[in-house]
Amino acid sequence: MFDLFGKKKKAELEKEIKYALMLALNCELEKIKKWNEETFPDATLGGQFEKLEEEFEEYFATNDKFQERKELADIFIVLGGLRRWESRVGMAEFRMLTETMPLHVLGDLLVDISEKMEINRNRVWKKSGNGKFHHEEKKK
Repeated sequence: MFDLFGKKKKAELEKEIKYALMLALNCELEKIKKWNEETFPDATLGGQFEKLEEEFEEYFATNDKFQERKELADIFIVLGGLRRWESRVGMAEFRMLTETMPLHVLGDLLVDISEKMEINRNRVWKKSGNGKFHHEEKKK
């Protein structure tokens, strides 16, 4: 009689949840963009692309599910930094990664990004010769 969570309702609910998660993710990446601008004022688009490549290599190199989540968060943190330059490649990569991402992965991703950014905000960063930045040690 009552089909509160029937196929149609479930699909609509999932769509609304995904929309809310995407809004939250975009908000988080905008915060990362601002942090990136403040923390790395002399960063370059090329250096950011190299960093993205590095993070993808680390993501594909791991066989550990926990580490995979952390590496995915790192990828999205770099995508947040790419927003400084309004990078179409960064925007396309963001869409490709999130378009078919299951809801639970999106939710986990938001948590993982938040946790990683808490760590990143307390690190000391140094520019390497190739234009990328790496952390040296944690601030005291």
